[in-house]
This record gives sequence, C-alpha cells and structure tokens, in this order.
Amino acid sequence: MMNEHMAENAARTVHNQQVYQKNARNEWKDLYAGFWKRFLATCIDLFILILGLGSIAGIVILIGNLSGYFDSTHTYEESTTGEQIFGALLPFVFLLLRVVIPWLYFSLFEYSKYQATPGKMLLGIVAVDRNYRPLSFGRASGRYWAKWLNEFTLYIGYMVAGWTTHKQGMHDLVASTYVVNKHALQRLHQQQREYEEQLQEYNNQMAAQKHIL
Repeated sequence: MMNEHMAENAARTVHNQQVYQKNARNEWKDLYAGFWKRFLATCIDLFILILGLGSIAGIVILIGNLSGYFDSTHTYEESTTGEQIFGALLPFVFLLLRVVIPWLYFSLFEYSKYQATPGKMLLGIVAVDRNYRPLSFGRASGRYWAKWLNEFTLYIGYMVAGWTTHKQGMHDLVASTYVVNKHALQRLHQQQREYEEQLQEYNNQMAAQKHIL
C-alpha cells in the first residue's frame, strides 16, 4: 500500500515536471522585451533626462546672466573673482550634465530593487544579467558605457535588438545582459521554485523507497 502511494506521488511529480517544462517553453517565448517596447522606454527616459538636465542648465544660465558672468566685453584680467570661478566651473557643469548624471540615472535605477529606469518601469520591463539575476552596479555601469559604442555604428547597435535571438542590443551583448518582461520573468521564477520543490519531493520519495527496500 505504501509503495503504491509512493508510486502515485512519483508519477504525479513526473507529470508536474513535464507540465512545468511545457509551460516554461511557452514563457520563454514571451520573456524578452521587443525592440519597440524598449524604444518607447528609452524615449520616456530621454524625455525625463532632457527635462531634468534642461532645468539645471537653465538655472546655471540664469545665474550667469543675473550676475553678469556672461558679459563678453570683459577680458580675463578685468573679470571679477566670481566671474573667473564661474567660467572655470562651466566645463565641470557640462561634464556633469553630459556624462555623470545620465550614467548615474541609468546605472543606479537598473541596479536598484526595481531593476529598471522609470521608462522601463512604465513599460513593465527590467534589466537582468545572463543568469536572469539583478544587475550589480558594475554591470549596470558597463551596460551604460557600452551604449556609447552604438553612436559609432550610427545607432544600428540599438536596432540589433530587433534581430538577435534574445533581443539584445549591442550594449547588451557586450555587457552580457537581457531586457525582459517583468511578469514573464516572475512567472518563470515561480515555476522554477515549484519545479525544484517537486523534484526535491521526488528525490526524497525515491530515497525513502530505497531505504525500505
């Protein structure tokens, strides 16, 4: 009687494993985020960045105008200490706006618990590593800097996401990352946990049966 019960459990576990594998194959088809969804997410992020950076640049220009720091009639020797300091800081402000803030925006958001920038969040997609785990800050940074390579390919590197098997852009290929649909990833993780629990139960049953025999 006990052997029959164990056999039934084992058969049910094997059946559940087969169901899991079938469901997993279906989920893989919908896992990777498509080109147009990623493109729209990028447009949203660029809009947010341009709005924020434009506001900062506007404040700097306003300060400069109100203080007379942009008065081109002054020579450097005639400039006040404030004008000289303001002029010396302008390259650093440009570096901050052009390089540092965009890098931190993309890297910190993709490294965060959300695994996504605001644009990706709105579209329900996240960035993961090649093992479908959250990105480290280093990998998120590497992914961002790899995007600069796309500029040397006339942005064809972005369009590659529409042709590759896992819908990866050039920067994803370089950084070994994927952009996936969040709900599909969550379902896959849930199915994987259920599969592992069933497999463990099956192994325990087989071990118990061998012990009885």
